[in-house]
Amino acid sequence: MSTLLGICAVVCTLSFVMITFAILRAVRKFEDVSNEVSKTAESARLSLVEIRAISKQVEQLTSAVELPLQRAASEVGDVGHRAAQLSHAMLNEVEGPIRTTVAMLVGLRTGTRSLVNLLSRRAGRTQSNGGYSHE
Repeated sequence: MSTLLGICAVVCTLSFVMITFAILRAVRKFEDVSNEVSKTAESARLSLVEIRAISKQVEQLTSAVELPLQRAASEVGDVGHRAAQLSHAMLNEVEGPIRTTVAMLVGLRTGTRSLVNLLSRRAGRTQSNGGYSHE
């Protein structure tokens, strides 16, 4: 029985040694993972600081550009308004004489048509060569 107890003691000792090695290995892996997480967290922190700095610069840039852009947009709107007013004034000045000219041309055409019709009717009634119409 003492041999059996010796073998059991050896097996138990070997088991404890194996468990100890497994635990040490797991602790080392945990330390490696912990180091990687620490490095990643540090990189993320540095990136966050850079992102905040860039965000602040972009905000300053947009605030510096915003007012001149608003002024330029307002001036473009003013120029467009003035151009519309100018075209309206020009059309008001030109519209009257054009309407008068068109009315005169219509009247002239109507009068010419009436005169031509009257002369052609008179020429059809009057025969100056003894009653024979020659064409």
